[in-house]
Amino acid sequence: MENNTEIKSSPVQRRILWLLVIASRLIVGVTFIFSGFVKAVDPIGSAIKFDEYFSVFGAGFLSPLSLFFAVILAVFEFLIGINILLGSYRKLSSWLVLLTMCFMTPLTFYLAIADPVSDCGCFGDALVLTNWETFFKNVFLLIPALFLVRYNSRVGGVYDKSVQWLTELYSLLFILTLAWFGIYYQPILDFRPYKVGTNILNAMPGGSIRAGDDYFFVYEKGGIRKEFSLEDCPMDDTTWIFVDRVEKKFISDDKKTEIEDFIIRSREDDSDITRDILEDTKYTFLLLVSSLEDADDGEIDKINDLYDYASAYGYNFYCITASSDSAIAVWQDNTGADYPFYKMDETTIKTIIRGNPGIVLLHDGIIIWKRLPSHLPDEAELNDKIENLSISRTWVYNGAKRLGILTLVYSVPMLILLLTEKTVVAVIGKLREARRKTREKRSVLQKKEE
Repeated sequence: MENNTEIKSSPVQRRILWLLVIASRLIVGVTFIFSGFVKAVDPIGSAIKFDEYFSVFGAGFLSPLSLFFAVILAVFEFLIGINILLGSYRKLSSWLVLLTMCFMTPLTFYLAIADPVSDCGCFGDALVLTNWETFFKNVFLLIPALFLVRYNSRVGGVYDKSVQWLTELYSLLFILTLAWFGIYYQPILDFRPYKVGTNILNAMPGGSIRAGDDYFFVYEKGGIRKEFSLEDCPMDDTTWIFVDRVEKKFISDDKKTEIEDFIIRSREDDSDITRDILEDTKYTFLLLVSSLEDADDGEIDKINDLYDYASAYGYNFYCITASSDSAIAVWQDNTGADYPFYKMDETTIKTIIRGNPGIVLLHDGIIIWKRLPSHLPDEAELNDKIENLSISRTWVYNGAKRLGILTLVYSVPMLILLLTEKTVVAVIGKLREARRKTREKRSVLQKKEE
C-alpha cells in the first residue's frame, strides 16, 4: 500500500485532517461513481437528455453525437469517482473534480432559474432531482472538492502508485461493457416503471378492479347505515331501507401507481383503447416506434416474420408510434407492413423501451420481455405455439440481484489486486527491469554496428 505523506502537525490535527480527507473522498467519489454508473447503465436515456439540452440551447446539429457524449460523460464521471474514492492520481483527480464542479454549478444555477428542462438528468432515471435540488447539490459538492484540491495529496491512496493504472484500466473496461450492454440490448438495471414482469394494468391509476365487487348498496335500519355487496343485499328484509348505490374500485395488493402515461389511442377517432389491449388474454406483440421517420429498418425482415408468426397463431401484433399518418403511410410502403397502427406519446414510448424500434411482448397486461429487433428469434425458431417456445418465458426483474452481481463483478478483481499488489508490483518491476536491459543491449549493438 502507498504510505501516507508525512503531515507536519500534531497527532490530533493529523487525525482530524485524515478524517476530513477520507470524508471528502467518500462524498465526492460516491456521488461521481453513482452519477457515472447510472448513465452507463442507460446511455440511450442519457442521450435523450442530451438531445433535450441541444434543442433548448439551439445546438440541434449536435444531436447525432448525443450517444457519444452520453458514454463519454458516464466514463469520465465513473473513473474520476473511482480515483477520488481510492485516492489514485490524487492531484489530477482533485483538479478535474473542481473544474467539473466549477462548470456545472453555474450551469445548473441557470437551469434552476430559466427551467428550460424539467430535470438535469445528472442521475438518469435512478434519482430524479429538480433543477434547484441539483444546483444546491453542486454547491454542497464544491466544499469537499475545494478541500481535496488543497489536502488530498497529504493522505495516501488505497493502491500503490505502480498499480493504479490497472485499477483505472479495469474500471474503464467495466463501465464501457455496461454501456455497451445498455446500447445493444436493454439497460441491465431498469430504473423506469416499465420493468419486465410488471403488470401495467395494476400499475396504472385505479389498479386492477375485481369484477362483481365494484358496486355496493347502502341500506339503513334503525338510523344505522350499512354497505352491502350485491350478493349480500337484504332485499327480502323489509326492515332495511335502500338509500344509495356507490361504486368502489378494489385495488390488488401489488398495485403500484407508477404508470400514469401509458395511453394507446386509435388513429381513427383518437379513442382510448388501452384497456382493450391490456385486458386481452392473448399474447400481444407491441412494435414500439417513437419516430417512424428516424427508425432503423435494418431488421425489418425479422419484424415482418414475427408479425407473420403472430397472425398464423392468432396472437396480437400492433405498431405503437407517435408519428403522423403520413409517416405511417411511408413506413407501410417501404416495409410492406400489414399490422395495425395506434398512437402513443413519444416520451412514453422512449421510456418503455430503449431503441427505435423496439418490441415488447405482453400477456394479460404483463411485460414478458423487451427486445431490439436484432435480438428477435429467427423465422425457423418460430415454429410452434408461443407457450412451447422460450420467448414466452417471463424473467421477473430483480434489481437488487442484478446490482449485487455487478458489484461482485467489479469489486472481486479489485480486491484480488489489492491483496496481491505487492506481488504485482514485484512482477511489474521485473518486467520494467527486463525492458530496460533489452533497450540497453539494443543500444550497445547499435553502437557496435556504427
